[in-house]
Amino acid sequence: MSKEKMRFVARLVPIMILIAVGPGCATVTGGCRDQNVKITSNPVGAAVLVDGQPAGSTPTAVKLCRKTEHHVEIAYPGCETAQVTIARRLNPWVFGNIILGGPIGLVVDICTDATHNLSPDDVHVQLQSQKEPPKGYTASLNPKSVVNSP
Repeated sequence: MSKEKMRFVARLVPIMILIAVGPGCATVTGGCRDQNVKITSNPVGAAVLVDGQPAGSTPTAVKLCRKTEHHVEIAYPGCETAQVTIARRLNPWVFGNIILGGPIGLVVDICTDATHNLSPDDVHVQLQSQKEPPKGYTASLNPKSVVNSP
């Protein structure tokens, strides 16, 4: 092999290695695979259900799959249950691949599930006490709505 070819290969190999192993823009900025979502409440110690499955009590952080949206319920005795939907949104950093990462970066982002983010990634709920009827209140039927039978 000539010296010119050797120099060309010596310059080309590091560039090819960087292109092959370089991650996509969304992977670098947003991470990959599952996303950590922080869940807090007032009062603390509320039970957390994610997609119908127990996920601990507040404050907590749960790892959620970026491929689907998630339904979160936060419940505390004597308080109304709060419900929050964590939606799946397109990660704008995917478009950075047009400028920086090219098709290889886009493939990396797709393979690592970095093309989407979950939003919100920080959930805080103020739980409201349950509404109770006033003391001394009794339910009664409206006499006009009762039908007398013969």
